[in-house]
This record gives sequence, C-alpha cells and structure tokens, in this order.
Amino acid sequence: MDIDILITFFLTSILLTLSPGPDIIYVISQSISKGIKPALMTSLGLTSGLLFHTFFVTIGLSLIISENDYIFNMIKLLGVFYFLYLIVTTFKNRNIKKESIIDNRSSNHFFRGLIMNLLNPKVSLFFIAFFPSFLFHNNINNEIQFLILGSIFWMQATFVFFSVSLLSSNLNLFSNRYAYVSDNIYLFEIGVYIFIVYWIVS
Repeated sequence: MDIDILITFFLTSILLTLSPGPDIIYVISQSISKGIKPALMTSLGLTSGLLFHTFFVTIGLSLIISENDYIFNMIKLLGVFYFLYLIVTTFKNRNIKKESIIDNRSSNHFFRGLIMNLLNPKVSLFFIAFFPSFLFHNNINNEIQFLILGSIFWMQATFVFFSVSLLSSNLNLFSNRYAYVSDNIYLFEIGVYIFIVYWIVS
C-alpha cells in the first residue's frame, strides 16, 4: 500500500472541497441565512450524497449515466427544476419569521442537501476522472479502492463543510442584528440558487 498516494489524495481532496463551488457556497448561504444547525444538517446531507456517488462509480452506474446523454441531461433538468422550486419557496416565505417556517426542520435541511447532491451528475463524472489517478495498491481490486477513496473524500468533505458552517455562522449573528439585512437575506439565498442553476446547466 502506498501511503504517500493516500496522503496526496487527502490533501488534494481538501483543496478541491475548499475551492469555490455550488456545495460550499450553498453551505455558507444556509449558515448565514438560517443559522448553524440548518447549515450542519445541510452539510451532512450534501456529504451523504458523496457516498451514493461513490457507490454509483463502484458498480459502474456513473459510467453508464455519463455515456448516455439522455439520462445525464434528464438528471440535470431535474436538478434545475428542484432549484427553481427552492427559489419560488424562498420568495414566498420571505416575510415569514424563520421560527415559523415548517421547512426549517433539521430533516428537511438534510434531505435538501442530499437531493441537491444526487441531482448533480457532475459529481459522479468528477469521481470517475479523479479516483483512478490515486489507486494505491496493486493487489486490491479497483472497486474496493474506489470505496476507500470515496470514504476518505466523504470524511474530509464533512469536516470542511462543518468547519465552514461554524465559521460563517458569525455572519448569521451579524445579519440578525440589523433588520434591513435580516429582512432581505432571502435575496442572497435566491442569488445562490440562481448561481447553482447556472453551474448545473453550464
């Protein structure tokens, strides 16, 4: 087993997770607009999706999806519709206090993050391209190594997202102090959703 390869994979994964992208921006937006607990549950949902993508890559499902334009585009389209739904919901709830919104239950934030990740086929494409470069043992079949690499990626992503949630929650405290910022934070959320839609279709 080549430990150096695993260490390189771990460090590279952290850098990639920290790079500006829809997931980390979404986590930050949840922490700022809704607070630390919703952000943590959203993070857990997003990273749980990584485990599904790892499994899809391992059994070859991701490769099938990547080679079938119809299925790939259908998943992307579902993702776009989902975020359009979130935009409409956020706008409708803009004048309702956070404490009164049923959607603020922890389970809803978890499943929202999970669905967001699963409806992003680019994650599987990334794993297909990324994992083979870090195979670390000649006597272990590739599928087992993919599962190990996926687990490592999941662990670091969970740590990074949790850390980002905690750090950006300070901005939530700031926004709650000022009525104008608090009343218009929904515009920031909608802006993030629009960015994610653009990222999905691009």
